[in-house]
Amino acid sequence: MADSNISAFPLQRRRKLVEGIARVLESKNREDANAFWRSTAKTILVQLSESGIAPGLAEREVGRLLHAVLGDMTTRSAKLAQ
Repeated sequence: MADSNISAFPLQRRRKLVEGIARVLESKNREDANAFWRSTAKTILVQLSESGIAPGLAEREVGRLLHAVLGDMTTRSAKLAQ
């Protein structure tokens, strides 16, 4: 099957999604946070694939989402430290 040209609204720009994942990750210990992220990433990859998004694009979107989540966590942490 050929890769699709379909693209989704960038996951990293979905503020509620980014902030929601960041809050959950912050509330969990390391192992539980890792398990939550892996499960979340897998679910999103499946959803994107079922929507017709090419696997490579889906993986890049999830990677960008992770960077946005980590950035949100860093920003929130910096604000709390002030």
